[in-house]
Amino acid sequence: MKKRFYRSKTPKKPQPKLLPMIPGADKGLQRIFEDIGVPDLKPFLPDPFQLEAIEAIKTADCLVTAPTGAGKTWIAEKVAQKVMETNGKTWYATPLKALTNSIHAQFSKLFGKENVGILTGDIKENADAAIVIGTTEILRNQLYDSMYTGKNLDCDLIILDEAHFLGDVERGVVWEEIMIYLPVRIPLLLLSATIGNPDQIAGWLSSIRGKDCKVVENHNRPVPLHPIFFHPSGTLYPLLKTPDSPRARPELHHKVTQFVNDKQRPLMAAGGKLPNFAEILKVMDHYDLLPAIFFLKSRAECDQAVRLCNGELLNKTPEKKQALIEKIDELTQNNPHLQSHPQRKYLE
Repeated sequence: MKKRFYRSKTPKKPQPKLLPMIPGADKGLQRIFEDIGVPDLKPFLPDPFQLEAIEAIKTADCLVTAPTGAGKTWIAEKVAQKVMETNGKTWYATPLKALTNSIHAQFSKLFGKENVGILTGDIKENADAAIVIGTTEILRNQLYDSMYTGKNLDCDLIILDEAHFLGDVERGVVWEEIMIYLPVRIPLLLLSATIGNPDQIAGWLSSIRGKDCKVVENHNRPVPLHPIFFHPSGTLYPLLKTPDSPRARPELHHKVTQFVNDKQRPLMAAGGKLPNFAEILKVMDHYDLLPAIFFLKSRAECDQAVRLCNGELLNKTPEKKQALIEKIDELTQNNPHLQSHPQRKYLE
């Protein structure tokens, strides 16, 4: 008679506590909330660093480092406009399809659709336009083609956005090859918010291209950053407590420290699942913190997050619902490729 073996029952792990999200905010956030919003319209005056960059690119390559929101894209707009006025062509390269689409929409509105093309792995429109917006890999491939055929690259200005990707382990070689293979006659404008060694990069670029590369820096952040901690209960806290002096090392807010040290702390989701984004959006909408961008680690999680929001995105007042529908219609009309986007059904 065969012996039967039975697995011993392992005790079930206690399930993490999932609290209902109820909007709440620490009093320390009141001033931050008051500062959020669209500022009053004022006559635009370019900053000195913007004018310096426009002047520098006339005779040299130029590396611009400035915080996000400081106006680096405005420099690109003005330089591209000057090139277009002389019947020249501009290639604006970005590392991401999403950023490429955004810049394409922005430049199309500014210069007219007929003057702006887009080249990504998914879209190819108006490729012979005066201004072409595309991914960096496609620009690199065009350089390969021009070297192979012996033809000049039909371009009078190259703009490399997010130039700090030069230091990326996997993709940095693409930026490096563009800088090495690009004909010296074509000026190169580099834009970045996070390059920490601009002088070193400019020196290297000057040595391989045999022409000057001017560095233009701006350290003033026009749009301040306010890190906020979203507690699973729906309460918002400042992530860092206000330092006693400007030189004091930043420390976590005591409520955040208490949460981190609590072994029985509640979670936003169980078992590695995504949190309920619909509930998160409700809290953020309550404090007028929308629109917002969520960063997730994969496309699959992005799709899942949208599904979790299903039904909540349009759960608004009739006026807001109609405004959202009109915005979606406008977006799809200006970008026909979005008509078949798989996430669109969650907005209808």
